[in-house]
Amino acid sequence: MTERGTGVKGFAKGKAFVVKDFSVRNPFEGIPSGSILVAPAITLSDSALIDFKNVTGMVTEEESAEVCLIARGIGIPAVVGIQGCTNEIVAGDRVLIRNLDVLVNPDLETVMEFEDLRAQADGQLRFDF
Repeated sequence: MTERGTGVKGFAKGKAFVVKDFSVRNPFEGIPSGSILVAPAITLSDSALIDFKNVTGMVTEEESAEVCLIARGIGIPAVVGIQGCTNEIVAGDRVLIRNLDVLVNPDLETVMEFEDLRAQADGQLRFDF
């Protein structure tokens, strides 16, 4: 699956942590390190429950300025407006965020291309004084 949305551009990879059930006390509890958070929506009040040190990127079904604000504030990419992502992405799927593209369970060639693009982007961000 490859989908394009809107949001905060960047590069991230990790395993999907999918949140569907918001009836529990803290649906974001237990996010493993290096996770891509996938949810129908994330609100500012939800962000108080999320351990962002374990989140490398976010994907939501709802187009949300709040998610973009959160992502930009903590320096991670977020792709919003991916309809059906919580049904198509399963917890544990390998997910890549490449700018505004979401790639699920990519093949080895795509992963290698992703790593090259990320290395080029990292090189452009370095400051040599």
